[in-house]
Amino acid sequence: MKKIFLAITIVAVSVVSAGAQTTSFGLKGGITAANIKESIGSLNISLDSKIGFYAGAFADVSLSDNIGIQPELFYSLLGAKAKADGEGGKLDFGYISLPVLVKYNNQGFSAFLGPQISYLLSAKSSDDGSSSTEDIKDELKSTEIAGVIGAGYTLSNGFGFDARYQLGLSDISKNSDDAGVTIKNNAFLVGIHYFFNR
Repeated sequence: MKKIFLAITIVAVSVVSAGAQTTSFGLKGGITAANIKESIGSLNISLDSKIGFYAGAFADVSLSDNIGIQPELFYSLLGAKAKADGEGGKLDFGYISLPVLVKYNNQGFSAFLGPQISYLLSAKSSDDGSSSTEDIKDELKSTEIAGVIGAGYTLSNGFGFDARYQLGLSDISKNSDDAGVTIKNNAFLVGIHYFFNR
């Protein structure tokens, strides 16, 4: 199903680009404040947020003066921190993400929302005070579906900033079905961007 979703996304972007008025390209990067939400039946557990980063590229496909489509491709470092009985640790998840966002623009201001599919590149667990890490990639699903909503502002010289919330919609654990547990990524992303040809 996720491969079908990705194929539909690529086709949709291609069709939209063909009928677009203008297309601009750019780079983006910033920080992530990521968390993991674990649900056990009706019980919800959130770990402590962990700071990471993201970086990548995007295209802005203008459909009219105010409406456009913004596909993106970027790397992000997600995960969470955990602490219990005076001991702590952290989870580091590296993803390549492809969001396709519907974007409203008005005099530099923008608001956007849309779906995102991500591919897991790495997953590691480590304890505080220890230099060793454990590879846990085999315990997680290779793809994740999320919803994105955010806003930003772009100056006339092409530089700008934006903030967004990334809500995990799919369970990322391979073992959740057996245990009756669901685990999802959530994150705030805040950063800067630059348009090359705006």
